[in-house]
Amino acid sequence: MRTTFTDDTSSGTVNIKYLVVNAASTYNILLGRPAINRLGVVASLRHMKIKLPSPEGGVIVIKSDQKAAHKCYENSLKNKPGVSMVATRPPKVEEDSRVEIATDSRSRVLH
Repeated sequence: MRTTFTDDTSSGTVNIKYLVVNAASTYNILLGRPAINRLGVVASLRHMKIKLPSPEGGVIVIKSDQKAAHKCYENSLKNKPGVSMVATRPPKVEEDSRVEIATDSRSRVLH
């Protein structure tokens, strides 16, 4: 399938073979190494963007929306059994505090 990557100023089009699966995923698309190599992609997961050369000699930058990605990830976890979402952070524990761990009928104190 001819696939176009664009950042609204420049674009590049390549043929990509897709494998379509019916599976729950937080991703919209997974690009394999052959497509990434053919495109000359440099990906940054930390920055949620990819860069690839344009046919005109420039650089196409495709950015992801971090808030939309986080919302999509949260939604993907809602219907998974055994997965719990934590909405708030636990309170900070002071260094001098003691924690009791109950094991069977005994308990011990950790410092």
